[in-house]
Amino acid sequence: MIIVLVALAASALLGLATGLVFRVWANVIVAPLIAFGSAIALASHGFGFSEGVLVTVACLIVSQVAYFVAVLLEFRAGIANFLAVDVFDDEPDDNREHDIAGEDLAPHVRHRENQGSTF
Repeated sequence: MIIVLVALAASALLGLATGLVFRVWANVIVAPLIAFGSAIALASHGFGFSEGVLVTVACLIVSQVAYFVAVLLEFRAGIANFLAVDVFDDEPDDNREHDIAGEDLAPHVRHRENQGSTF
């Protein structure tokens, strides 16, 4: 029974590592490694064919779920970093246009800019 838990934990760790470090194409390499590794380990510990297949499929499912969790965490961290960089100081970023060509500012905005007043 301990070999099943070790195989599931190793599959989860491989899935997390793959999701955090590599792109989706790495699953083409990692999934067969998990399948063959768990099948060999289970067969060497006396598991039958049906039990081995069930545990191997469970290892693959756990690996894929862990991969998607890692990708989701990385995606959320990327959004958090993007939002943390955006500072609200009433100034446009360096990569944005400062004014729109062909459009004039409204008179009250022009007056406020000339006065230097704030709300």
